[in-house]
Amino acid sequence: MKKQPDPQPASRPVCNKLECLGEFLEGYTKNIQAEQHCYLELFARPQGVICKKTGAFIPSPAWRAIDLKAKFSRYIVALHKTVADYDFSDLSKKALVFKENIIHDHTLHRIFDSIPRSQSILCIADPPGYRCMRWTTMKKIINCSKDWQGHRTDMLLLLPVEAALIKNITRPECRRSITRFFGSNAWETVRDEIISGQTPGYRAPNKLAQIYITNLKNMGYRYVEGLNPARPRHTSLYYIVWASDRQNRLKTIKNIWSKPRFLPGEMFHNLP
Repeated sequence: MKKQPDPQPASRPVCNKLECLGEFLEGYTKNIQAEQHCYLELFARPQGVICKKTGAFIPSPAWRAIDLKAKFSRYIVALHKTVADYDFSDLSKKALVFKENIIHDHTLHRIFDSIPRSQSILCIADPPGYRCMRWTTMKKIINCSKDWQGHRTDMLLLLPVEAALIKNITRPECRRSITRFFGSNAWETVRDEIISGQTPGYRAPNKLAQIYITNLKNMGYRYVEGLNPARPRHTSLYYIVWASDRQNRLKTIKNIWSKPRFLPGEMFHNLP
């Protein structure tokens, strides 16, 4: 087993995303009975990051959830394949850690067999790229996540409709991986609009995210909302999607992601 990897340097937008996720988790646990909910994180990279600008350490969502005052009933972390071979024994003392790829049915069965149906689930999914994620896998996760009342998992999805996807969307060799990501060839309409100049690149993420939002609505979710956290006429690193059978949290998400904030150490770093 390899030694746990050191936190990697990260840009300000990535650090800001992690800070926003931490604030969201804190607010989420204040509005529910956390002890009746399970925390599930997919594509986890639990070593955290180091802010390039300030050198401050930014913890991962998994550790933020574990350190909250209001505790979830249990914590389940499915590691991303790039860190699956490393030793996370410290995390394993606090959470049930899965190192197998979640695209395999037996891995999903093990994850959901460990969650009593009496408990509701909050799922955080932050894949590092579109190639890591398949709609068929997300569909299985949603179907497996129902509690005894039939509620599906609350899901906060940070959809990777980033520059790499926009760049590769016109490449024939990337067609299969993009189709797996969206679960259909609906994305080809957006591709054709980009090629014809009808849709500029900075608007493409919104249209692509709508495909996922439609997929989630078709799964029967009561509330499905999306938010592009990027500034106007800028291409986002990700697109925020919230899906729930219980409550609308779009206003909360907008307030968190639109709030001006200093990253840890940034206020003092900017002093003369």
